[in-house]
Amino acid sequence: MYLVIGANGFLGRYCIQSILEQTDENVTATARNIQNLENTGRVHWEKCDIALESEFDRLLSMIKEYDRIKVIFLAAYHNPDLVEANPSYAWDINVTALSRCLNKMPFVERLFYASTDSVYGDSIDHYHFKENDPLNPVNRYGRNKAAAEAVVRYLEFHVVRFPFLIGTSLVPGKRHFYDNIVENLTNGKTVEMFENSYRSSLHFHTAASLLIQLMEMPLREVPPILNVCGDRDLSKYDIGLLAAEKLQIPEKLIKPIKIFENDAVFKTKRAVSTVMDNTLVKKVLQVDTIEFEL
Repeated sequence: MYLVIGANGFLGRYCIQSILEQTDENVTATARNIQNLENTGRVHWEKCDIALESEFDRLLSMIKEYDRIKVIFLAAYHNPDLVEANPSYAWDINVTALSRCLNKMPFVERLFYASTDSVYGDSIDHYHFKENDPLNPVNRYGRNKAAAEAVVRYLEFHVVRFPFLIGTSLVPGKRHFYDNIVENLTNGKTVEMFENSYRSSLHFHTAASLLIQLMEMPLREVPPILNVCGDRDLSKYDIGLLAAEKLQIPEKLIKPIKIFENDAVFKTKRAVSTVMDNTLVKKVLQVDTIEFEL
């Protein structure tokens, strides 16, 4: 049985889809608010706010009857601007609640924690970070995730570091950055996108599919920390051009801008570029390439 904690986000919904596509397992999916979320086939939704110990304890009492529980831990306070504005609350969710939850789960067969390339900081001279490189996050969100990773590893669970993920939202009523790009381009509107900020980007579906492949492998074959990212280092401008190509829309609607000329876009400092080395995950999965596809 799969337990997806924090399943009603962009990656969570794709993880559920990939579990259903790639395994015969049932899924217990959690969200803070399950109103309007219906149980369907092999997917059962449970209300769980990880900040509320009583709710998490109730969840554990329900799942302990299952054998071979595989956990994907996605719940987090994500937005760097909100993390910076609410540091105590962010720490309570991203580190304190995480630690409390994981300490109550020694009975699970395996647990994979979704982390981020933000733990690395800036890629100087386009350096591709390897899993064992020192961490140097540039903002509070990255420091939260680095601290969370330390908790996960202390308890001998697995860490997966994802890059910038993009794709059509599967969350009802919640739009992703990509959905806005598609809508604007389809309506003939110009879209401004950074041309000098690079990430080892992946589509949500690819990221989720690779994660489930890793979770289905014998644990002894999976390193404790893995960069799960694409082969190509892409700017958002590059992604915009790919979107225009897919939609058969003129590329002139994608306007390149530079990140340092538009500091007002973000309230909190971001790394200009963060690119990761994916040699290890390709070796583990025995694949030659990990492509970015919209």
